Amino acid sequence: MIHAKPIAVIIGLAMLSGCSLFDSSDPRERDESVEACAKRMAGWDAIAEIGRVDKTGYFTPTYTFDITKLGLEEMQALTVDGGDETAGSRTMASTNETSTAVDQFMQQPVDEKGAFFLGRDPALFRVRGETLAFDQILTAGCERQQPGKQLIDIALEPAAPTIEEADAATENENDI
Repeated sequence: MIHAKPIAVIIGLAMLSGCSLFDSSDPRERDESVEACAKRMAGWDAIAEIGRVDKTGYFTPTYTFDITKLGLEEMQALTVDGGDETAGSRTMASTNETSTAVDQFMQQPVDEKGAFFLGRDPALFRVRGETLAFDQILTAGCERQQPGKQLIDIALEPAAPTIEEADAATENENDI
């Protein structure tokens, strides 16, 4: 007598052979187009939907990239004079817990030179971008990607008012 369950399991496993379950490649190693990145990151701006961000405003973004699969030469190219290459290792030494260290690293302010969290998976690179209109921020972050450097997070900071905006606000106050 043939048992149906073992046959069904074997057939099911055979069907899964083409599935990503057995795909040993890491998606962080792929070269992702700007459009694919934007689609993958589609929900990042959900904070705007609940009223915490004015989508018509200007913001200074901080981009976080997973660089775990980035090659040594490409990682060295990210390193600039004055960049913080030890931010992650200092945080790791103080917590000795990867998830806590990553959380703390993600809360630290960074500048245009960037900061690194290295030595563990994930390896991260955070860098402050230029001030942009809200609808340009995601595209600008996705354009910074390269194979092995995948955008995983964007944090926003309201842009400082320009001199013209500050002058206009002062004039409006004087008119009252």
